[in-house]
Amino acid sequence: MAEQAPKAPWWVPLFWPLSHVKKALKLQRPAALEPLEATPDLDLQGHLSSVVASLRSFLLAYLAINACDYPAYGAARTWSFQWMWPLLVRNLIATWVICGFWDWFLYLSPMKEVLRPFKMNPKYPPLRQLQHDALHTTLATLCGSGVEILLCRLWATGMLPMQETLAEAPLWTLLWAATIVHWRIPHFYLMHRGMHPWRTTRVPDFGKFLYRHVHAQHHKSYLPTAFSGTNMHPVEATLYYLMPSLFMAYLCRLHPAVALGCIFDCAVGAWLGHDGFRWPGAGDFFHQLHHEHFDCNYGAQHIPIDKWLGTYCGSKADARGSIA
Repeated sequence: MAEQAPKAPWWVPLFWPLSHVKKALKLQRPAALEPLEATPDLDLQGHLSSVVASLRSFLLAYLAINACDYPAYGAARTWSFQWMWPLLVRNLIATWVICGFWDWFLYLSPMKEVLRPFKMNPKYPPLRQLQHDALHTTLATLCGSGVEILLCRLWATGMLPMQETLAEAPLWTLLWAATIVHWRIPHFYLMHRGMHPWRTTRVPDFGKFLYRHVHAQHHKSYLPTAFSGTNMHPVEATLYYLMPSLFMAYLCRLHPAVALGCIFDCAVGAWLGHDGFRWPGAGDFFHQLHHEHFDCNYGAQHIPIDKWLGTYCGSKADARGSIA
């Protein structure tokens, strides 16, 4: 009888990667696993896990802000590389530590053969793709850092209102901090769907143009890994980090840790969501189907827009049928 891959408890994002590695070390090679299928939305445990992941991103952002004299509180009133370079260095180090470690653990470490049955696509990416994705994810992190620098400048000059302390509106801040994943997904769907062909003749198909010249770079990661998560054209990477963080910061007058937490969550969510494994990876078969079949699953299950608009596919057979 086929086995199920281990299911992570709802609280496990708070302890990533320690909990994942610890459980992976105890895994035994299964004889067979149940066929993969993606649900159109999340169950209660999935939503709770997303809230924990959101709070993790918020707490990391809050710690990053309080670990230094954050430029949004004054230094960014004037343009100076002196306050910019620590942000760039922090973000680049985080990118390489998170993506580098996770890709090494899943694809190159002594655990590689034990974990092989849990890979959603049995094919492994060539070294050339890993190198390509690492380079372009590094460039995407520079774009995300540029977004953070812009936000700091806007906050410091008063062009973007903010809550300077959590004490100003603790419950308001907690609400938006706990739902980062949920409110950034509609932004992602809107941007992502717009960069695929619109399949219409009523208006010019700008999506086809954007796919060919911008989004196609991301789909070069046919066999995605953590470094593939933000393997994006600079235009797409900038929009990916900018759209939800700036829009929500402007709309809701949030503490900087919420907007920065959104940037962090966009990055970490993409990296882990592309790791390619059921377990100990994120098991994001929903988005794996998008990479393999292109014209389905543009968003994520947290806010099931694909289900509502008819672009959801749960299996490879469904995807082939929808494309045909």
